[in-house]
Amino acid sequence: MTAHAVEALGQTSGGGDAPALPPSHRHLSEKSALIPPTAPDWGLALGISTADFAARAFTSTPASLENVRRFVRETISDWGLNALAADMTIVVNELTTNAVQHALNGYDGTRGKAWLGIARTGGAVVCAVTDPSTTPPTRRHPEQLAESGRGLLVVDALTSQWGYTPTAPDGKTVWARIPTPHG
Repeated sequence: MTAHAVEALGQTSGGGDAPALPPSHRHLSEKSALIPPTAPDWGLALGISTADFAARAFTSTPASLENVRRFVRETISDWGLNALAADMTIVVNELTTNAVQHALNGYDGTRGKAWLGIARTGGAVVCAVTDPSTTPPTRRHPEQLAESGRGLLVVDALTSQWGYTPTAPDGKTVWARIPTPHG
């Protein structure tokens, strides 16, 4: 499986298609096909302690997206990382909104479901959004007065790295990494 990584401000970390993640993060981005959790120890199955991993399904409904934002704020606060709460909430909002706009509504004629996972690991918090679309995320450069098209530019500005990984059999996981203040 190939991971596609983008560092903040569009700079790649050299090495062509190689992921720009440290080895401790490759597991999350390369293997996060997000199989629906069937037990509370899903984080342990991924090699992440449950104290440092949280996941939630979401749909395209406004209530579901509001619940995801609240979930992010509460999780980050529970981890004692309040300084990251606003930035992580904005990043997750952009990634989940992209999943709704480009993957959930109308995908195969039905409303789909996607997953958000958040992990605190290696001096950073990593979020990953898995959806059923195989179309990779694309950074756009909208005209100055355009009302949309800036989401991934915002993600780029608030994170140290972001990227995507295709998932089997269909879909992708878009991930983003924000360093912790003490990391």
